[in-house]
Amino acid sequence: MSLIVDAQEPTAPVSRGRSLALAPVAVILLVFAATLEPVQQAARIALGLAGLAPLAVTMSGEVRDEEGAPIAHAFVRVGQDRELATGFTDEAGIYRLAFAIRTGESANVSVGATGYEASVRALRITSSDPRSDARLHRRIRIDSGATVHLAVASEDGLCSSVRTEPDHSWPCRLLHVTVAGAGVLRVAVQADDPRDRLGVSFAVGSQPALVFATPCCPLEDAASLPEGADALVQIVALDLYRSAAPSGDTERGFTLRTALDPP
Repeated sequence: MSLIVDAQEPTAPVSRGRSLALAPVAVILLVFAATLEPVQQAARIALGLAGLAPLAVTMSGEVRDEEGAPIAHAFVRVGQDRELATGFTDEAGIYRLAFAIRTGESANVSVGATGYEASVRALRITSSDPRSDARLHRRIRIDSGATVHLAVASEDGLCSSVRTEPDHSWPCRLLHVTVAGAGVLRVAVQADDPRDRLGVSFAVGSQPALVFATPCCPLEDAASLPEGADALVQIVALDLYRSAAPSGDTERGFTLRTALDPP
């Protein structure tokens, strides 16, 4: 006896079996798709941190004054042969910058605000979300012949045009000295603790007025300046390279004396 089968009748058991067989494959594909982007992101970060490819980072931080108060509208700029990113702090002194950087090459972050001395520091990236805070000093201006007592800390900005070897600079305090008349401006720094290593250097405008030989920065020096010159004097902490000194101290107190001799 022949069995008559309706051609339009669905073969439900067979289709259901195939669907059940494909279900694990679909789950695996969904899991793979969900994990693919995180894996790729982790690979990009690893290559960037190794210096094999540019690393996309989002850097944040706070800019505060010497008393710890936030500085609003301070500019923050990241440079590496060229400007990578720039921005400003909000009312709480907080900023956030996104940029791509080559971690195997030197970079710096510059911070400044109206009425404050600008700070330049080396930037070392060790993650894709680095943090870089800054403390700014209020701009100090004295007349030639005046004496002032201050301190330089390891967290202060690095010296400008004071470098005796690659990737080696020191934190500085900056003072503006107004020269009333033409003459020879003499400056001398005296550390509160005679064991501390301090030095001075001059700059007028954007160019150094004096070129110092190695070792950098004597305890006192002089430069011939015209009337009305605005001399920038850098007090250099030669034993506060990068972070804390071997003793664990992070600040050096000093007295700076200035005098203007006839030309």
